[in-house]
Amino acid sequence: MKYKKFKQIASIIILGSLGGLAGLFLARLGLKTAHSTPLPVVLAMAILFVPAFFFVVAVHEAGHAWAGIKMNFDFRTYIVGPLLWNKEPDGWKFKRNKNINTSGGLVICTPRGSQELTKRFSIFAAGGPIASLLLAVVAFTAHALLKSATPLPLVLHIVSNLLLLIAYLSIAIFVITAIPLHTGGFSSDGARILRLQRGGDTARFEVLLLKTISEGMGGTRPLLFNADELDEAKQLAVKLEAHMGLYIDYFLYQQAADQGNIEKAEAHLKDYLAQVDAIPEGLRASVWIDAAFFYAYYKKDLAKAESYFQQYKPSPMTGLMSVHAVSAAMAFLKEDWVNVRTHFNHAQDEMPKMMDQGMALVLQEKLNQMFAAIPYKE
Repeated sequence: MKYKKFKQIASIIILGSLGGLAGLFLARLGLKTAHSTPLPVVLAMAILFVPAFFFVVAVHEAGHAWAGIKMNFDFRTYIVGPLLWNKEPDGWKFKRNKNINTSGGLVICTPRGSQELTKRFSIFAAGGPIASLLLAVVAFTAHALLKSATPLPLVLHIVSNLLLLIAYLSIAIFVITAIPLHTGGFSSDGARILRLQRGGDTARFEVLLLKTISEGMGGTRPLLFNADELDEAKQLAVKLEAHMGLYIDYFLYQQAADQGNIEKAEAHLKDYLAQVDAIPEGLRASVWIDAAFFYAYYKKDLAKAESYFQQYKPSPMTGLMSVHAVSAAMAFLKEDWVNVRTHFNHAQDEMPKMMDQGMALVLQEKLNQMFAAIPYKE
């Protein structure tokens, strides 16, 4: 346990150092460029920095998507900053991304079939860093070719500097995502690839975890998770003492609750709650919300639900649909029909922002049942 804690601290230090060095390098590069570059070009770079960053992120995520498609994954969601494309039954739909947690970029692909999942997930994870590296090479080469032509018109001078900026940003993203790091409950692409390439139980556990997460985010409700795979993942988590094993308890809780097996769900929830101290601070708020909803909706235990809800502290990593669902369930137990309606409506607005769309479907179902049970005379 001490070694795992050391690795977590080391990951945070390394990631922070890399971010600091990247920021320092770009700042020094910007100052140097500002001294030797015409003012219109400097102003253009300042204006184009954010679009350039999102372009670099878009290429990185496109690399994941392309690799996923090549590996026979179902490509379902593509997010870059405020832009979101989602695959729906009637085709791809463009929406505005309202979830700040995914604004840094996200691709959701779910595997078709279960053949060679270790290899397929490895290539899917590698697609992003490889795309970033290729973009850096192409952008820097194009910059060098333009720079060799003198004198440059103002427009081409701007294009040349923009290409250099894209190259440096892409290299930074490549380094940060390719180095094996695990911090704050999240793993870099490099860390995932490393675990997958270790083979054996480590790779198998990683595959099962990734498969379940991607299915949930892609809109598969817990009822439809593969029960045998979750049981296998639980056994492997215990055997390996995997630090991500606690999330298997969470998925087992979700599935049992969605199946209506309340006793089994409570047992898994207690296992999950027992490990709350090992959950990153940013994700811990969701634990209390899950517990509060279980006891309010499934167990009808208002006192226990309120005790868990009081431990909840707002976090950007917690979907507000879940928070409103808990508030609606507690209001229902109090027969406060006005607040049930209010939180029901807020939950509807927040549903598209949920990262776990599978759980969003479950919450929607339960909210609809509560709303339908409101006495008409009220």
